[in-house]
Amino acid sequence: MTAEIKSLQGALRKEEFISARLKAALALEEERKKEAEIKVIKLEARMVKTISKVMIQAMKEFKASSKIRNLNVEFDQQEFIKGFELYEG
Repeated sequence: MTAEIKSLQGALRKEEFISARLKAALALEEERKKEAEIKVIKLEARMVKTISKVMIQAMKEFKASSKIRNLNVEFDQQEFIKGFELYEG
């Protein structure tokens, strides 16, 4: 029976060793997953910031375009005429 106990103890130590290695591998994988998630969050934040900058620049360019300036002038003229007509009439 002693030989059987020693054999079982050896098998148990082997299983414990394998279990410890698997736990270490799992912990490493979880750490890598967390690092990847952090990178994704940082990239998403940069993407949002870049999109905002592009949208702001596009609005500035649109407002500066001659088309919008012409629309503003036309609107101002129409409002002036309406105000003048109300004044006269």
